[in-house]
Amino acid sequence: MDFKRIEIIFVLTFLALNAFLLSTYFDKNYNDFSSNSSNSEVNFIEEMSKSNIELPTFQDEKNKVPYVQSEANRLLAESYSLANQVDIIEEKGSIFSSILSSPILLTEEKEFNAKDIEKLTSYVKNNQVLFDKDYQFFRYIKNSQQVIFTQIANNIPIADGTSEVIFHLDNSKRVISYEQSYAGPVTVQGESRELITDKSAVGILYQNNEIPADTIVKKPVLSYYRTLDLEELSMYAPAWFIEIESSTDTQVKRIDAINGTLLKVPTLEQPQSTTKNRLKPSNESDSSNPSSTNDSSSRKE
Repeated sequence: MDFKRIEIIFVLTFLALNAFLLSTYFDKNYNDFSSNSSNSEVNFIEEMSKSNIELPTFQDEKNKVPYVQSEANRLLAESYSLANQVDIIEEKGSIFSSILSSPILLTEEKEFNAKDIEKLTSYVKNNQVLFDKDYQFFRYIKNSQQVIFTQIANNIPIADGTSEVIFHLDNSKRVISYEQSYAGPVTVQGESRELITDKSAVGILYQNNEIPADTIVKKPVLSYYRTLDLEELSMYAPAWFIEIESSTDTQVKRIDAINGTLLKVPTLEQPQSTTKNRLKPSNESDSSNPSSTNDSSSRKE
């Protein structure tokens, strides 16, 4: 009898059985986890419905997105000079501010609308904003009368305030000035990583008591936020950008789209320019002279 052969057969059979049992074990755990996750999502949706929280239609599918990186630069400071604008660049070259010599009159409709977006997009893409091709419309903030265009990186908006154009409207629905920040050219870093779904992101917000009763949750938008800011470079990670609208205001929440953590990082949507008080046209109530300068900024007309 060939005992050696029998021994090999027993060993192979034992290994195959172990592999099968391990596979069954992990499949069971995965199915239990999926079932629990699914039940949890159903539960939070039911709970939010009872709290009169209106939810959007979720995409509810997993995406894969990489990190992106931008190099430290002074591109705004090196490039600024636009016609028919009073331009001011901050000392560090990170914020470009401009007063429009001829304000942009939007449509006569009271509410900001699609035609207004089209008109501002045309303005941006007509060489009236530095690095114009890198920006696209992102959102309108009614309370502060601001229109936000964000830089697009890897087909995803950078929506943390570090690379955007903020247009300011007056009470006559005219665009009178804007401020611009710019991350610069970006490059993809590493492989794409699997993201949590938009529905899961909203569930995380609710579980962290970040969604009050009687509110409307807007459709989550996949975006980038700066997760690492070094002297030579910045790294951006994917995050779900979620607006929660109440009867009084709209709050912005962010969930890291890779690890599902609630982001408490401050947004930079309204940069505090040292020239803020001077960024008002001469026909406004503030009589400050926009042509004046101080030691912390430079200006061109």
